Amino acid sequence: WDIVFWMIPIWVFVLIPFATFYYEADDGMLMAGTAYAPNPVRQSRIGQAICYQLFVFVIIGVIFAVTYISLSDSKIPVQEYVGPALGKVNQGFTYSAQRNATDDLLPFDSDGLQPWGDSDTTYLSNVVDNGEQTLVLQVSLSTFYAGLMAWLGWFLFAIFGGIGLAALPLDLYLMFKNRPRHMDAAEFAEAQLSLRERVNEMVDIGELIKIEREQKAQAGLTSAFATFSLNSDTRKAARDENQAVLGF
Repeated sequence: WDIVFWMIPIWVFVLIPFATFYYEADDGMLMAGTAYAPNPVRQSRIGQAICYQLFVFVIIGVIFAVTYISLSDSKIPVQEYVGPALGKVNQGFTYSAQRNATDDLLPFDSDGLQPWGDSDTTYLSNVVDNGEQTLVLQVSLSTFYAGLMAWLGWFLFAIFGGIGLAALPLDLYLMFKNRPRHMDAAEFAEAQLSLRERVNEMVDIGELIKIEREQKAQAGLTSAFATFSLNSDTRKAARDENQAVLGF
């Protein structure tokens, strides 16, 4: 069970985060052919994933260390009875061990004890009841972290599960209300015309941006500082152009 308990944090805090970071990492080559002034140096996706994973290790390590130091003691309430040591009182306890056909000892059975006698009564009269005591035991690392993650998982499940169940009827209603509906011929033609006009406008804007970059490259104005102009009319025209691009 210790192996199973340790596989839970390894899977949750090592394998899944590292796979996510590696999948989301950018080596710089994905948009190299289309990006403006791309970085020609290829970056290591594994290196980026390892850096992010170390950050996760620091956070999880601090949380686990603090919780284990402060919450690892298990306090078990017990009823304590103290009696005289065997042999100091004439107890007369007798137990006949049972053996099988191969002379192996059988498990303990209360039927092997002799009936209650005077010696048992004498011993019981010397037993002192010390009341309820607390037995403090420190749990192992694997057991503690398995219990901690189980408690945290059930806590989050109770919160988000309750919210999800409460919101499920509303989500189903909204899905039914906003479901795709069949368009007639006139609506379909209008939507097709609108999309065609928007695509043509975006293509025109892309061509203008391409021409502008080519002109800047030919004029040697690739630097960010070179694009600054003291002419207010030029700056206003560039600002209007940027707003138009953002609008589309």
